[in-house]
Amino acid sequence: GLLSTFQDAGVRFVYFSPRNMRRQKEIASQMGIDVAWNCAISLRPLDQGEEDPHRMVSNYADWDVNAKLPHGIESVRRHLKDVDNVPLLVSLFTDVTKTTTKEMIEIFQEYNDTVITVGLSHLPWNSKIFSTADLAIGVDVLSDCLAKTDEDDLRYNALLPSEVSFASAISSHFCAFRLQGVASIEHMPTILAQGRASLAAATSAGIFFLSGLMSFSFYVLFTVCSVSTTIPYVPNIGAVIYLLVILPLIGLPMAMTDPDNRCMQQVPPKNDAAVSFGRKEGKAFYFASFLKAVPPAVFPQLIYLIA
Repeated sequence: GLLSTFQDAGVRFVYFSPRNMRRQKEIASQMGIDVAWNCAISLRPLDQGEEDPHRMVSNYADWDVNAKLPHGIESVRRHLKDVDNVPLLVSLFTDVTKTTTKEMIEIFQEYNDTVITVGLSHLPWNSKIFSTADLAIGVDVLSDCLAKTDEDDLRYNALLPSEVSFASAISSHFCAFRLQGVASIEHMPTILAQGRASLAAATSAGIFFLSGLMSFSFYVLFTVCSVSTTIPYVPNIGAVIYLLVILPLIGLPMAMTDPDNRCMQQVPPKNDAAVSFGRKEGKAFYFASFLKAVPPAVFPQLIYLIA
């Protein structure tokens, strides 16, 4: 199904529900979400000493084991700081409001997760949630119904289909994509694959540009430091053509290459600068860039000396 496709691609599906755990259990199970014990967190804060009557209980070996997950946003923050990262791994949050949903998305981002939100585009309170996420996808479920509505049959004070569509467009103006109909959700893996392909292609093109500029810089440096009796000449027009014509003509097509067929089976690294650009990774990147840039700069100097 769709959730297994996301899971294989390294995308965790998290569902936010305004219902309590016991009311949401059946729906979540049909969606393919694990509804076993200790699998959901309620974002409704509890007063001191208060117990949640809807919290799931597990009966094992004649013992009643109550879930020990936090309750409410502040409790989630304390749990992440003092205990472990389990709240970031569950797939179901219950008793949510538009405010607690937005705050939980911010918590995911604070812990370097890239968040894609998918929600109904005609609900105005989803606007702030869409604006908080790294990428938002609005689903318009009213289009099919509105297309079959005859305005002449509506009462004088009823909302016109065009008015509903306009309100939906305003609510989803933070969305990068606006899907028409529930069935269009099946296109999300394609959107994800294209996004990964675009990112990989743009990264490759950027590295190519960087290597080309570094090679030219090294070439000019080696020209000044040449051991030949005459200093090699670097024409201005040649430098301009190389930097503004040749590099873009080669680099821009690289940024438009087709996606790798295996991109949806590869789990991307966590969006953490301390990991992606740490000291070890930084040294490896600089060393690799140096090795790519030096040979094209040295080879013309050797040809000049031989000639």
